[in-house]
Amino acid sequence: MGRRLIEVEADIGFEVWSETLEGLFKEAALALYHIMVDVSKVEPIVSREIRLEAPDLSMLLHSWLSELLFITDVEGLVFSQFDVKIEDNRLEAVCKGEEINPEKHDPKTEIKAITYHRFSVKKEDGLWRATVIVDL
Repeated sequence: MGRRLIEVEADIGFEVWSETLEGLFKEAALALYHIMVDVSKVEPIVSREIRLEAPDLSMLLHSWLSELLFITDVEGLVFSQFDVKIEDNRLEAVCKGEEINPEKHDPKTEIKAITYHRFSVKKEDGLWRATVIVDL
């Protein structure tokens, strides 16, 4: 009998940037879906509205990505278009996509959760930047 800890590579991350905060949130959503499916094959057939509020921009981005992941898990929808508006740590968005079809969307990786590890949102040199690590 015995036990030992082993290292497991179970995460993947991405960095996104944009001149606008709305663009940053859109790029983060697209990066999330690029990990899961071939986004270029996702047609804007179904719309979902999302409204969120958070104490700061980091929490707002985390909530945004977590909500998208929740919709994908529960409703089986994947998105390729995002119209995002942000004001005073409040987000309103319309997301367009369709029900996931394994034959059409070439599923790649299933994401379990958005982690807080190395998670950041900041404005630097005139650009909004975010770093996100997801649990696979």
